[in-house]
This record gives sequence, C-alpha cells and structure tokens, in this order.
Amino acid sequence: MKKLLSASIILALILSLLLSGCSKQDQPSDDAGAIETVTIEVESYGSPADSTRVTNLQEAAEELNKILEQKGDSRRVEVKANHVSSGYEEYNKKFMLAHKSGGGADIRTIAHTDLSMMVEGGYLLQLDDYVNGSEWGEYVKDIYPNLWEAAKWNGKIYGVPQDTEVRVVYYRKDVLKKLGWSDEEIDSLPEKIKSGEFTLEDMTKVAKEAVEKGIVKAGIYHRPNNGPYFSAFVYAFGGKLYDESTGKLVFDRKAIKDTLNYFYRIAQVEKVLPSGMTSMEWRQIHKDWVEGRVLFWYGGTWHWGEYQTVDYHSELGKLTEDYMFENMGYALVPAVAKGGRPLSLSNPYLYVVNSNTKHPDLAFALIALASQPKYNVKHAVNSGHLVISPAAAEDPLYKENRFLKDVQYMLDYTTVQPNHPEFSKFSSALFKAIQAVEMGEYTPDRAVEWLEEQVKNDIEEIVFVN
Repeated sequence: MKKLLSASIILALILSLLLSGCSKQDQPSDDAGAIETVTIEVESYGSPADSTRVTNLQEAAEELNKILEQKGDSRRVEVKANHVSSGYEEYNKKFMLAHKSGGGADIRTIAHTDLSMMVEGGYLLQLDDYVNGSEWGEYVKDIYPNLWEAAKWNGKIYGVPQDTEVRVVYYRKDVLKKLGWSDEEIDSLPEKIKSGEFTLEDMTKVAKEAVEKGIVKAGIYHRPNNGPYFSAFVYAFGGKLYDESTGKLVFDRKAIKDTLNYFYRIAQVEKVLPSGMTSMEWRQIHKDWVEGRVLFWYGGTWHWGEYQTVDYHSELGKLTEDYMFENMGYALVPAVAKGGRPLSLSNPYLYVVNSNTKHPDLAFALIALASQPKYNVKHAVNSGHLVISPAAAEDPLYKENRFLKDVQYMLDYTTVQPNHPEFSKFSSALFKAIQAVEMGEYTPDRAVEWLEEQVKNDIEEIVFVN
C-alpha cells in the first residue's frame, strides 16, 4: 500500500513538472516583456531659482514614460539630477574631465558662449537629425529663430535653447526717496534711461551723493567674478568684440580702455564701488542689496526670482514681490552720453547632450518635452527669465506676470557675447584687468597694455583696432 502511494506521489510530481514546462513554453518569456530602467544624468548651472532647469526634465520624464508605454517601448527613464549654483568654470571643467574618461552627465545646461568651445573639443552631440528628422522635433519647432542661432556652431545644431534673460540695473526706490526724489521722479527713471536722458555719469553722481550722505555703504555693486556683464560695457562704450565677416575676435583698444577707466573711476576716484568688490562673497552682495545698503546693483532678471526663493534678508528672509515692487526698480544700463542708446546683454542658456551618452534618443526626447510652454513658462516665472517661444509668451501665467511684462522691451536693446572657441580666454583676461584697476594695482593705461599682452599670447586669431 505504501509503495502504491509513493508511486502515485512521484507520478503526480512528474506530471506537474511536465505541465509547468509546457506552460512556460506557451506563455511569453518574462524577459521578453521586461521593463528596462534607463538612468539619464542631468546637470544644470544657475541661481537657486534656476533649479527648474533640471526639475523640468524630471517632470518631463514622467510624460516621456507614458509615451514610451503607449508606443510599446519597454524602456522607462529615470532622471538623476544635480543643480549647481556656484563656480561656473569649475562646473564645466568637472564635466570635461569626466568626459575624457567616457563619462559626464547625459544632459547639461551651458551658456551659449561655451557652445563652440565644447563642440571643438568633441564634448557635444550634433542634434540636427533629432531636431529636423525625429518625432520629438515637433516639440521644439516653435522656438524663436534667433535663439536657434545661439544654439549653432558652423551652421550645425548642438543645443536646444532653454531660456534667455537680460542684464539690468536695479535701484533702491527707498534710498532715492531718502535723497529727496519724488514718487514721480522714481517711477520715470526707467523711461529717462531708455531715452538717454539719464546717463552712466548721472548714475555715478547719484550713487556718490547717497554714499556721502551716509544713506548707503556703497553706491554701486556688480558681480564678484567673471561674467557677461563686463563684456557689455565694451559694447556700451561703442566697441565690438567679434568680426562676423572674418570669424575673428576683436580687441577694440579705445572701448576697452574706456571700460577699464569707468571701473577705475567708480572704485578709486568716486569711491562708490568697493575696491575689493571682486573678492566679496555672493551671499554678502545679495544680503547688502536686499537690505538696502546699496543704491544701484548691476544684476539680471533672474535675481528677481532668486530674491523670492533664497532667504538673503536677515529679518524678512525670502522677499515677497510686493516688498520688491515697493522698494526696488529696474532699468536698462544707462547710455554713456546724453541722448545715447542704453543697452542690456543677454546670455541664452542651452540644453546640450553629451557625445558620450548611451541613449541619445531618450536624452533629446527629454529635452524636447521639457521645452513645451507648460514647463518653460514655469521656469521663466519662477526664475525671472524670458521664454523661448511665441506659444510660451502667450501663456496666461507668463502674460500676467508684471515683472516679466515690464522687462520684455529690453530685448530690443540687448546683444550677446561672441560664440567663439577662444572668447572665454578674452573674457577671463578682461575680468582680471577690471579687478586690477578697481583695486588700484594698475592704472587704466597699464591695464590695457597688460590685457593686450595676455590676449596676444593666449588667443591665436584676434584683430587689434583703434
């Protein structure tokens, strides 16, 4: 009896194994329908308010995954994000070092002026086929043509415009009131700058008056490290930095000397700008500005968003927009001479794709989806940037934003830095020359001589004029 029972059990087990084997063959393999998780590393640079440069990509990944599912694509994207708010040169150097070892973030944001240098170094993926020949190109076709030009090198596309902005002069309304200005005079200042009635010289005089009366500790502040604002002054003084017909950089001696003389004068002669401005910490600069210890601040539209995001004020913390509208104004950089044209400068940011990426189609798809108005407007409104497309400009959230509406006209007065592989060498040297004259180490004449020696040694093709 026991033998019969054992035989029955063994037979049952054999049948069970046979049936299960048939079942596996009849059903699709688990591996065949497996979901593959693809990690896309993204990194961006900017103020803390600019973190939407990467969070928008994270949100777009959710949308992309739904599309992939509908298409029957087994891949799903997971975004690993990093946003950096200090040390732009170090941000780029770290990536370039990683790239040489076959690594680096799949998607990055960079200033358009670094595009040519990165392309020449082999760091970036050419995107023409994705923009013009893929299903994802539909999402970026509405971007402004002039912004696309900032994303090209030698006629080829290597980036997708992410945002743009303008540099402005902020001023403290509360300080001007203490100087005896009426509300009407304060409110009319942007228009007087726009018409050329209020000049750079007028700005220096008002700044000096505020310092001498003890109302502020400094009349003027600017950024403490290298950046596009300094190049803007070469344009302001009538110079040029690039010859499009030859593709060469230009060293305009007169405009550069006038630029250096301006910074020397406001720091060493009129003493409205600290001589150690270039050694100050960013946080201290923002803190002094938001707490009203500085009259004029050479900032950018993105700072409007930053002051509502970061608690720089020792008592108020993050500022409300109501407080800012009440106490702060903004205008173009004043013209050098009466009746002259004021200016600003824009530095479009781009999404670019690492040439080492193993998933170029997914990287571009993420960028394309994140370029839609719903994402771009969110970034613009939160960070004080301008949108990349007409469709985004018509979004109610963007159109109703008072600050962005106020600064939109400044795009008619703006220019951009040259997109040239060696321009960063020039801008770094210009900054060091400005630093030297502000600290009183060089006169403007000596600084021009030093700067000319530097660029002759460092830059292969540059034309000297004036």
